[in-house]
Amino acid sequence: MPRTGLSASEIQDKAVEIAINQMRAKGFEKVRLVDVAKEMGISHAALYSHFQDKTALLDAVSERWLVKLDEKQDLLVLEKRDPIQKILSWFQNLHRMKLEKVKLDPELYKAFDMAAEESKPFIQTHLSNMHRQMSKLVTEAMEQKKLKKRDVNQITEILISAGTAFTHPKLVAQHSDENREPLLQQTLEAVLKGLG
Repeated sequence: MPRTGLSASEIQDKAVEIAINQMRAKGFEKVRLVDVAKEMGISHAALYSHFQDKTALLDAVSERWLVKLDEKQDLLVLEKRDPIQKILSWFQNLHRMKLEKVKLDPELYKAFDMAAEESKPFIQTHLSNMHRQMSKLVTEAMEQKKLKKRDVNQITEILISAGTAFTHPKLVAQHSDENREPLLQQTLEAVLKGLG
């Protein structure tokens, strides 16, 4: 245990919480490891042993949000209901969670968008999780004869590509003042009809 009495994971969690508060208060560009360490009551050198730089801390903020987002989507995949409805809900939820982040937490969303542009490892994990979740839903829909039996990966890619205009970080932010859910629904229904 460090002298703070906190474990390494507790120090990281606390640093992320403080960084989130600072991002909301003054913007993500103005977050400094020195200020986070000061608020925690530890030396900035001690904080550097957990985060090599400010970018690593901002990435931890974005990663925490994406992990929670993926967990919510995993729960939806496990629901016992029509798989086509679950596919539609999966895209709606993803769109809504990103849109909510843009509107309520714009500074955190900017940090996430930068990480997405650079395709950081945790972004790759999120994309893999998306693919895994959609593959499960597609497989379930095929087993229930709601979609024609085809290559699951190909159908998964078709669906994710169709939804990208509504879930890509840049496009969600760009259209944040519009109600795009009806168009998302129509787009997916048309694609699913073609695949059915």
